[in-house]
Amino acid sequence: MASVTSKTPMLRAAAARGFAAHAQAAAASRGSAEVQTTTLPNKLVVASADPNAAVSRISIVFRAGSRNETVDCLGAAHVLRAAGGLSTKTATAFGITRNIQQAGGSLTTAADRELVTYSVAVTKDQLEVGLKYLEATATGQVFKPWELAELTPIIRNELARLPVEVQAVELLHKAAFRDGLGNSVFCPDYLVGKHSSETMQHYFAANCTTNRAAVAGVGVDHQMLVGFAQSLALESGAGGENKSAFNTGEVRREGAGSRAAVAVGAQAVGWSSMKEAMAFWVLQHAAGVGAATKRGTNNGVLTKALAGVNSSSLYNGYSDNGMFGFVLSGDAKDAGKAVEAGVKALKSLSVSDADVARGKASALAAAAEYTENQSTLLHQLGEESALLGQVYKKSDLLAAVNAVTTGDVQAAARKVASSKLAIGAVGNLSHVPHLCELH
Repeated sequence: MASVTSKTPMLRAAAARGFAAHAQAAAASRGSAEVQTTTLPNKLVVASADPNAAVSRISIVFRAGSRNETVDCLGAAHVLRAAGGLSTKTATAFGITRNIQQAGGSLTTAADRELVTYSVAVTKDQLEVGLKYLEATATGQVFKPWELAELTPIIRNELARLPVEVQAVELLHKAAFRDGLGNSVFCPDYLVGKHSSETMQHYFAANCTTNRAAVAGVGVDHQMLVGFAQSLALESGAGGENKSAFNTGEVRREGAGSRAAVAVGAQAVGWSSMKEAMAFWVLQHAAGVGAATKRGTNNGVLTKALAGVNSSSLYNGYSDNGMFGFVLSGDAKDAGKAVEAGVKALKSLSVSDADVARGKASALAAAAEYTENQSTLLHQLGEESALLGQVYKKSDLLAAVNAVTTGDVQAAARKVASSKLAIGAVGNLSHVPHLCELH
């Protein structure tokens, strides 16, 4: 039977609780008209921005991404994402779907290597409905065995549709980090349909706690959001911290056809060091992230060496580590030649003042666009709150990019040039050199 929308004035009750919670956490609070953050006594971080936006967007974020999986539960984060919106302790899957649709909203679940995020977007007059089903979805899942079984064809379809470039980057992570960050964000083929209700309940209980959570909102009053966060039925607990070290290695997956996709990476830094991370981010934009115009060329300092293939530089920054390199795809023969040229360019990577100026301009535009879009702003608030325990304002991000010097970017390039390499490759690899042939 479909669940019925509650008539309880939750927003008023949550706001009342929020003032009390805010008073208790005053010493841990900081913010401005642009961004406000509050750390509750139970360690849950609340962040909000742009309260006057027409659409209210709220996320509940957990540090429950695939890096937290063990050998006994590989693929659990993917299943957790796919199970978003299924039956909970207080609502059926049909009830959630019907009520969110009737409210004209959307309820989504996303997952990556570090985070699992549940988000709702509704107009302000439907915020009570949205919050009710967001809370139910994020905190009350029951993982009924027959509903998990129904996810099997959905997950298999997702795996079948993965672009080869994405597959190559996944294999690169496996080669570079092995476990932890090396765990794929996608469920292994041989484990699809093998996750029991007990496995999922255990994974959720171990990783979805107040110490590992954040609540983020755009277009919502901060005090109300604090009250909502305070009322969430979550257990406390720090959980485990799965650190990942960078290693050299390669993972290859042979396939039929005439094309190949290859990702090559060197060690970089994570976002715990903002100054260094920004230098690598500017380096990525200077190295080349694709043509800027419809008929333009990919003329970055790195990608211009990758002739005859589709290519982009790559920077993946995480909370404790990072990786810089490139990803390419094309005809197998061209891909092999491009990998050799790309590794040679990576090992001699250098930038000029003009390259850095171009990279900073591109990075500034990307940062401004990211923080001005309400959906991506919500993602930023949730990600930084859950991983760093604080949120950077737009002005802070732009200032950090502007503060990057040519010397900072050159130091990042030298770190890449001196690093050991890892490779992930998929497709027709008959012409793609092995890692030992590239050193």
